[in-house]
Amino acid sequence: MSNDAIKRFFRDTPICVQRNGSLREPQIQGYLATQQHFQQSLEPGYIQLPVGCGKTGLMGITPFGIANGRILILAPNLTIRDNIQRELDIGNPNCFYKKRGVFEPTTGPYLSELKTGANIHDCDAAHIVVANIQQFVGPKNRWFNSLPRDYFDMILVDEGHHNVADTWRRMFEYFGGAKVVSYTATPTRSDGQSVRGKLLYKFGYKDSMMHGFISQIDALFVEPSELKFTVKGQVSVLKLDEVMKLRENDWFSRGVALSEECNKSIVDASILQLHNVRKYGRPRQLIAVACSIRHAGQIQSLYQERRCRVEVLHSDLHSKEQELVESRLREGLIDGVVQVGMLGEGYDLPTLAVAAVFRPYRSLSPYVQFIGRILRLALPELPYSKANHVFLVSHLGLNDDRFWSDFTNFDSDDQEFFREYLQDHIRSESDGHVRLTLRPFMRVLNETVEHYRQRGYLGEVDDVVVEDILMTIREKGFDPSELGLTKEMIMRRMMMGHDDIKTPAYTSIVQPQQRREALKKRVHQESRSIADTVLNRFNLAHRGRQLLKYFSGTHNTDVLIRLASSRQNKVMGIESGERQSASVSQLEAAIQASPDIVDALSILLKEKLKDASA
Repeated sequence: MSNDAIKRFFRDTPICVQRNGSLREPQIQGYLATQQHFQQSLEPGYIQLPVGCGKTGLMGITPFGIANGRILILAPNLTIRDNIQRELDIGNPNCFYKKRGVFEPTTGPYLSELKTGANIHDCDAAHIVVANIQQFVGPKNRWFNSLPRDYFDMILVDEGHHNVADTWRRMFEYFGGAKVVSYTATPTRSDGQSVRGKLLYKFGYKDSMMHGFISQIDALFVEPSELKFTVKGQVSVLKLDEVMKLRENDWFSRGVALSEECNKSIVDASILQLHNVRKYGRPRQLIAVACSIRHAGQIQSLYQERRCRVEVLHSDLHSKEQELVESRLREGLIDGVVQVGMLGEGYDLPTLAVAAVFRPYRSLSPYVQFIGRILRLALPELPYSKANHVFLVSHLGLNDDRFWSDFTNFDSDDQEFFREYLQDHIRSESDGHVRLTLRPFMRVLNETVEHYRQRGYLGEVDDVVVEDILMTIREKGFDPSELGLTKEMIMRRMMMGHDDIKTPAYTSIVQPQQRREALKKRVHQESRSIADTVLNRFNLAHRGRQLLKYFSGTHNTDVLIRLASSRQNKVMGIESGERQSASVSQLEAAIQASPDIVDALSILLKEKLKDASA
């Protein structure tokens, strides 16, 4: 197929996007933002979307009206590659284009996969080539030699936070004339490098939850009122405030992670939440993350003691064993899995509802990726149903909860959203206040740990860390001994200054103008939050019309948003349409008034509905 024929296909094929009610807002707006960007610039760009917002579909429509030639879609692993191929394959009667009413495909886009057995003729016959990055790894890779530098006009990168790695940079340099768009939920990698390119569009976690695209999530942390432990023969007993201070040290949070007593508390809390989410009649399961394979086995034992059927999944298992565990998980034959470095990016199982954290995270990106495993809706046709409520369970001693408030990789309104997970918005009904039920918040279980002991603390902890490092090196295809690395050498290095390691909190520096713009956006989002919260309290359908008897609007949500916005304006002392002139202090006042506005609107609706039933 000639390049001109591909160009004409993407240019002339009529598609329905802007007025397509079957597409999600981030798909429509992400497409329009990409189109506008490449009309003005060839600079690489990226789009930030949480899981569940229709990223694959967005990639499928992106080339139309933009591309002047063949498309390469790059995935970081086979799981994601296969999902893209399945969604965009026009031979599938339920493919994305048909299912979402974008257009009725007859002559394209044809798809080919770079896989074993594929050749240049497969690529030549396709509008879109799908590959995983491993197809372009190594100096002797035949695809670099087979494909001209101008073979692709556009490169779309899934899980785009990988795109700054050397392998990806080499590929971008080879196909230097191609337009590049990356898609990611976490724009900063664990090593601190940012996604390559300009931010074209962002749809945050708060927006996604408000729109019902992903599950509502509560963070539940085991809170010990007393913790007793021993290290180097010295026994210490800590109260909660002392635990909160000491947990900043890596050695302490690692010790908590490997303590059987602390693991028991996390196991009990996660089983409790699993039972709670199963009350709503949906099959739900849990996923747990451990420090090492050995640690995963210890955790599995604790679950099994409590009649919870979990299995261990890690990369050292034979591929057939891995497939068997994953199959049993998908078929609902087990209650969950404890995994080490598995079920990561692209893994999609909506029955996962509880994420149990048994390890301290040292960077934000993998933490967010793990949380993403439970955000898929179990009941997408009823997105606001309690059946879609999910839970993150951890221990305060791990110091992982800091990431809920230290969400510095996202813009300031998302930082505020995750910071609110650590605040308790419960007010007693007796004093006339109501609870902001929609916004997730941290829930604490009082726990007294009577005995905390880390046997062979330094040796055991460092041994586990060293094995993790060596495993990581092997997974990258290197032999540690060839690099001159021995277990003893790494352990000696790890021992140096171990007691002095601390992880400081990170606070983003926000320019005043950026803060005002973000606050203005957040005030609008708060109106949606207020509306959804009030509707949830009264069990009113979000798209229902019960409130149209009393107020103007198109449906219940629209009515409450109007009422909430009006009260926000009153707090700010401005008229409708004057928000552009609002100051930071006015916007902050509107946000801080959200609980009071929820109270006032709840009382108003209660009176209206009471009169209607009289």
